[in-house]
Amino acid sequence: MGTYEKSADHSDYPEEIHAIQKALGVKADGKFGAATEAAVKAWQRAHGIEVTGDVGPDVLLGLGLLDLLNVENGDEGKLVGRIQAVVGADEDGVYGDDTEDAVRAWQKKNKLKATGTADSKTLRAMNLLTPPAAKTATPATKAPAPAAPPRPTSVPTVDAAPQRAPSATPAAKRSVDSWAYQLADIDANEIAALDVDLVVVDYAADGSDETAFKPADVARMQTRPGGGRKLVISYMSVGEAEDYRFYWNAAWKKPKTRPAWLDDENPDWEGNYKVRFWNPDWQRVIMGSPNAYLDRIIAAGFDGVYLDIIDAFEYWRDDKGERPDADKDMIAFVAAIAAYARARNPNFWVIPQNGEALLEDAGYRAVISAIGKEDVFFGQDGDGKPNGKDAVSDCLDYLACARKDGIPVLAIEYLDDGRKIGDAKRKLEDAGCTAYFGPRDLATIRTA
Repeated sequence: MGTYEKSADHSDYPEEIHAIQKALGVKADGKFGAATEAAVKAWQRAHGIEVTGDVGPDVLLGLGLLDLLNVENGDEGKLVGRIQAVVGADEDGVYGDDTEDAVRAWQKKNKLKATGTADSKTLRAMNLLTPPAAKTATPATKAPAPAAPPRPTSVPTVDAAPQRAPSATPAAKRSVDSWAYQLADIDANEIAALDVDLVVVDYAADGSDETAFKPADVARMQTRPGGGRKLVISYMSVGEAEDYRFYWNAAWKKPKTRPAWLDDENPDWEGNYKVRFWNPDWQRVIMGSPNAYLDRIIAAGFDGVYLDIIDAFEYWRDDKGERPDADKDMIAFVAAIAAYARARNPNFWVIPQNGEALLEDAGYRAVISAIGKEDVFFGQDGDGKPNGKDAVSDCLDYLACARKDGIPVLAIEYLDDGRKIGDAKRKLEDAGCTAYFGPRDLATIRTA
């Protein structure tokens, strides 16, 4: 077979899909699902190959899966062009009838079985089983320049395309026994003074690009007062756009210049707008160029990302009825983020917040490092108000899927009543969760 596609039936050769998944670093179950497709796209994006999600000759060669190479009529890409150069066919990168005939003639001339298909034996005879010299990946289309706030005079850059296949799989599981969470009025020295395993902060001290944390700031926050190191994770909303972020363009608020991926403002959070998160243009705002959100976070030296508004899939699937498979789209998006980031830092943590129903998907669990969950026992109907028994039970059942796989559950309750904090802490500990208690505006750190 020449090209492996998500839409095709691969049931007759699961071993081959297993080998591809193992090379990509995703869960090797022999099924070409959404997580595998997302990892393929991230690999293609990182290596300057057309992003299709299909595993064709160029991907197989780049992954070192030489035994699976069988370039045939209908295949396309750079390797096809190199074959055409050897056999004297038109170098258009498309393996058509003329190329097949030229390969067959070349095979006859070189005393090989004349099949017209370039298998690994033929490719070896052509000296084509080594990828061409690596090139810097072509960045995705740059996100539109915002009108405000002003950009800093220098923009952090990321490394050139990595020379290894990215992995969506998280590093070895690490327990988190204590954590903290602050998104506003952040002081790097105060974060450095926290003696916790992990802290989630915003990418910038006050959310604006002017106060974005530099690598030295992040390194300082990663220290622990008694020695050792904590994980410093950057918040990043992927289900909503925020009009105070560096990427925002004021023209997006006007109907005639609103991008197709941007939806209505969230009535509960001023300045936050629902996005069609599966749209490639929105995903390019998030990752794929030095100026993209995730790329800036990586360049600053953060240990991972804390992905908010994961539950946006419910809005598009259930509330608007626009995207029946929005849950699968979100799983694929998270997997793509993980693969892209881990191509640059293999130990990069990816922690989604809420949307815990997705934990039923084994492929999703395979790519996340931890799960954040708000309001497990209190707060769904107002701060300090107990949640209904059914809501609590459903939530804990979903979170149990994570705990079963050794995935840390980072629970936050927005409480200030000592009695309720004590009650919630006991219940969360019984459920295997690591608890943090703080104000809903997350403008301060609670240390006791």
